[in-house]
Amino acid sequence: MSFSPAAGKFIPVEWSCHEERRLVKRIDVRCMPALIVLFILNFLVGRGNLANARLKGLQTDLNLNDTQYATCISVLFAGYIFMQVPSNLVMNAIPRPRLFMAAVVGLWGAISALTSLCNNFTHLVACRFFLGFVEAAFYPSAVYYLSRWYTRQEVGLRIAFLNAGNMLAQGLGGLLAAGILGGMEGVKGIRGWRWLYIIEGSITFAFGLLLPFILADYPASTKWLSNRERIIAQGRLVTDVGLIDNPEDLEKSGFGALRGVWLALSDVKVWTLAFMYFTYIMGLSFAAYMPTITATLGFSTTITLLLTFPPWAFATMYALVNSWHSDRTGEKFWHIAGAYGFAILGYVVALTATTVAGKYISLFGMCMGYSGGIITLGWISTSIPRPPVKRAASIAFINAFANIGQIPTSYLWPTKWGKRYWQSFTTEICLLVLSLTIAFAYRQYLISQNRKLEQGEAEAYATDERTVKQSADLVHVSIQQEEALVHSFRYIY
Repeated sequence: MSFSPAAGKFIPVEWSCHEERRLVKRIDVRCMPALIVLFILNFLVGRGNLANARLKGLQTDLNLNDTQYATCISVLFAGYIFMQVPSNLVMNAIPRPRLFMAAVVGLWGAISALTSLCNNFTHLVACRFFLGFVEAAFYPSAVYYLSRWYTRQEVGLRIAFLNAGNMLAQGLGGLLAAGILGGMEGVKGIRGWRWLYIIEGSITFAFGLLLPFILADYPASTKWLSNRERIIAQGRLVTDVGLIDNPEDLEKSGFGALRGVWLALSDVKVWTLAFMYFTYIMGLSFAAYMPTITATLGFSTTITLLLTFPPWAFATMYALVNSWHSDRTGEKFWHIAGAYGFAILGYVVALTATTVAGKYISLFGMCMGYSGGIITLGWISTSIPRPPVKRAASIAFINAFANIGQIPTSYLWPTKWGKRYWQSFTTEICLLVLSLTIAFAYRQYLISQNRKLEQGEAEAYATDERTVKQSADLVHVSIQQEEALVHSFRYIY
């Protein structure tokens, strides 16, 4: 094995680039389609169906005022926030993550289907809370799962594909809802919005039963990989960051989990990313009210739902290209800033446009803003590489903290502010500007940390003799070479 100063890492000679690409492709083909489908179902079942059902009588049937309806949106995040960190610590500790994720998906599908039985505000609040409680285990777990398989130059695009499924679902949800709400209204004496929950929940539950036969586990525990493939899967992550990515036994214990949480909460990078993502989530709260905002264009319910698809489809393509280019260039901030800029432009157009065409075009810019958050999720993984328990806790904490913003912004779009919603759009602009300011400060901080790493004045992560030896043995290098690899780590900004 030799060291390449230009690449900043060791180039392994024990396996070829062809073998590595073949392994990555195998994981992509096996796991990524299933995860993308899960992200689509995640939005359809957890987020989008309430907004769509509102257009076809849910709010009227359950006798909900605007405040109660907003509470039903926000209460999902109460359970969602509470369970993020515990679920990711479980993901870090168990060798069979596919079983855990399958159980989560099955439960949230069942709860969604049972939402069709709700008859009042209390019933709906209870279902939404427990839905968030269970669903919390999926999103940060999926991001952590990817970080255990892909290098820092690869993980951003994979996260983008997952979130592309999420974004596309916000448009597909409108298409599916248009068909169900319009075509199944009154079938067997059941309202269309109840059929929406029954059908989407049942599909999700069935897919959860299939997951154990589709997903891989982790590089060291996936049975359908050969021994050589397991070594390549683990070794290429060592050459990317410096240390083996398998959690120590201590990390899997209760004490180790608490230590991981402490390491996360005592890191200034985690808090900076948390506040950045928090203000970003608040600045894009329009998504929960997308059908309501689109309805101000003056079309029928069916046309309104159909019109929600093109903006999300276009924004999905932009997000994939933006994330691909971010990975290719190894740059984060300016790709995030571009996405924020499109969202702010969309808000400005929405505030000033006087025509239906202008207002509709503004939706495209708003949706394109979601690309910034996707790249931010990848930034979390690349900024906090080791140890795994700290990365798991950090991803979950940042996502949980950020989603607190979903609670107050659920009340940011009352019907009394329509049709212009100028108060809502102005607030969103201010929040995105604040988020972008924090992102720029974080970029400058990482630049300063890289200078310290080059001068030997700082360490990106703690090491110990045992882990260094394990890493060196895995990629067949000397202890001195492995230590040089560890010290070659630099932050991506």
